[in-house]
Amino acid sequence: MHAAQVQGDSQGGRSTRVVESHHAHDWGVAVERGPDWLFLRLQEDGAAADGEGRPLAERLWGMIRANRAHRVVLELDRVDAIDDILIGAIADVGTRMRGDGGFIRVCGLSEPNLERLRSSGRVNGLPHFESRTAAVAPRCGAA
Repeated sequence: MHAAQVQGDSQGGRSTRVVESHHAHDWGVAVERGPDWLFLRLQEDGAAADGEGRPLAERLWGMIRANRAHRVVLELDRVDAIDDILIGAIADVGTRMRGDGGFIRVCGLSEPNLERLRSSGRVNGLPHFESRTAAVAPRCGAA
């Protein structure tokens, strides 16, 4: 069972906080729908995990499909340290998005986490941006 909260915002979008479990960490995933983008923010949230145990990539993909999103920003500014499982989930969701005709952007990683993500070799070509605003801005350059 998932714990979720749905709230409206001033732009007519909706924000949902879905609490999920992730092997070594307990992940909270905040889902926010904008007019053209779906924003998924990961954060460590051990006290609220549901313990369901589904792979993170499956949960993220389910959220993307449920929102019929083709443009996704994965916000990682609240992730202290990325690990191989998280890198694998990012790579898996990125591959699925491209295969479905959409795309995903990542934002908010610290320099050490960004270096670890890039050095993994599993997410070649995945753009990273400093912030959500930079990720959705037209003609912006990736870090």
